[in-house]
Amino acid sequence: MKIKVTDLNKVVVNILSSKFYSEQEAEKISEVLLYAELAGKNTQGVLKLMGTEPAQNIKPEYTAKILKETKASALIDGGGSAGPLSAQFGTDTAIRIAKENGFSIVGLKNTRSSIGAIGFYARKIARQNFIGIVMAGCPRSVALVGGLEQVYGTDPMAFSFPTNEHPIVFDMSTAAITWYGLVRAKTLGQKLSDDVAIDKDGNITTDPTAAMSGAILPAGNSYKGSGLAMVVELLAGALNGAGFVFDKGDKPDDWGTTFIVISPDLLIGTEEFKKNSSELVRKVKSKKTKDGKVPHIPGYDTEFKIMDILRTGKVEIEDTILEQIRNIGKLD
Repeated sequence: MKIKVTDLNKVVVNILSSKFYSEQEAEKISEVLLYAELAGKNTQGVLKLMGTEPAQNIKPEYTAKILKETKASALIDGGGSAGPLSAQFGTDTAIRIAKENGFSIVGLKNTRSSIGAIGFYARKIARQNFIGIVMAGCPRSVALVGGLEQVYGTDPMAFSFPTNEHPIVFDMSTAAITWYGLVRAKTLGQKLSDDVAIDKDGNITTDPTAAMSGAILPAGNSYKGSGLAMVVELLAGALNGAGFVFDKGDKPDDWGTTFIVISPDLLIGTEEFKKNSSELVRKVKSKKTKDGKVPHIPGYDTEFKIMDILRTGKVEIEDTILEQIRNIGKLD
């Protein structure tokens, strides 16, 4: 079903501001969730209001605050809030410091949920003409190659680059499927593909419920996927004093995130880098493909999808999910 983007935002903000968040804070969280829907990353969108840690039910202990700041860095305590709210603050802090010094690294700890579509924050950085790197840790749900037990989280990472047109944003989970990919499949009564998860006995499963009791496979079911997850656990968890290789429900249930912002002026210069980035896009797009179509650049072409949706003003949401969201918001 198609719904107006403005109407969806109203529903989401009403839900988020019904308990623990102000309308302004709810808008900050909604901005992240709606970006995911516009970008086609529906496992990170409004589903976050009905999954295993609904954002509106996460009561912050206090307002996010900076624990430590240097000329090039900051460590932020998220106050036990929903991830997207404190991650917005973390992104803004990283951009502010980089504007002053050309570089920043900001760590975020003490949040109680996923920060959502990680590309949102990287895109926000690139729109300020910076290179962005974002890594986010999360509770254990992914097995090692050949393993039976959950070890790492789905641990996403994102990279962004400014161009003379719109940003190149590449984001990925280090797992074969996100946790909310399981939640979405379960909600819609769908099966998983036969290469993303195992049950508790180590057998490949297409049942999302069995996968939740078993484990997700690493990206590519390879040591590369596990290795990338380890990097995220170290940079987003261990480096920030947040959780790493931790279970949901641990005290504290501490999801960490790291933001790295780099000004091209530190090397070749911003305008020259943007020109080179645009030239890279042109070169890639000029290459031949088997089907004769113009090559797809993940993250870059997503921007056209977002612009198309905003032009029509409506976004597609599955009927089952939209109905549940409306029921949560007690709306007709």
